[in-house]
Amino acid sequence: MKNPRYLTKSRFKLALGCETKIFYTNKKEYPDQHVDDSFLMSLAEGGFQVGELAKMYHPGGVEIAFGNYDDMVDKTNKLLALDKVVLYEATVRYENLFIRIDVLVKEGNNIKLIEVKAKSYDGVDSDGFLDGHGRISSGWKEYVYDVAFQKLVLKKAFPHVCLQKKLDTAKL
Repeated sequence: MKNPRYLTKSRFKLALGCETKIFYTNKKEYPDQHVDDSFLMSLAEGGFQVGELAKMYHPGGVEIAFGNYDDMVDKTNKLLALDKVVLYEATVRYENLFIRIDVLVKEGNNIKLIEVKAKSYDGVDSDGFLDGHGRISSGWKEYVYDVAFQKLVLKKAFPHVCLQKKLDTAKL
C-alpha cells in the first residue's frame, strides 16, 4: 500500500520557502529533477554518517526501519510504552502531521528529542546563532523551524510527556 501524503518535516521545510511546492512534491506527474543529483546524494551520505555518529552518543537504541508509515508508527508507539528506551528514527504521527526523529530518548515520562545536523556550532555563546538584532540568524532558521515542527508534532501526539528544553551541542 502506498504511504499517504502527510505534512512531513521535509515538506514543511519546503513550504517555508514556497508553500506551492508541497502541492507538487511526490506526485508522479511532477518528477523531482534532483533525484539523481550526485552532489545531493553525497550530501545525504554525509548526513547519514553524522546520524550514525549520533547513535554512538546514545548507544543501545532500536532503529525504526523505513517502510509502511502505519507499521513505523505502531512500532514506535509499542516501544514508547516501555519506561526507558532509545529510538533511532522514531516515527510519530498526529492527524496529518508526520515526523521521523533522529534520536529519541525516553526515561519515564521525560523525552529528549535529538535532531542531528552536520552544521558547525560550538554551543559556547550565541555568536553566529543570533543576528545583530538578537533574532535567529538566517543560516539557522531552517534548523530551528525543523526542530520546532518536530516538537509540535511530538507534543500533540503525546501531550502527557515532558520534553527536555535544552539545546545540546556535541563537537564531532
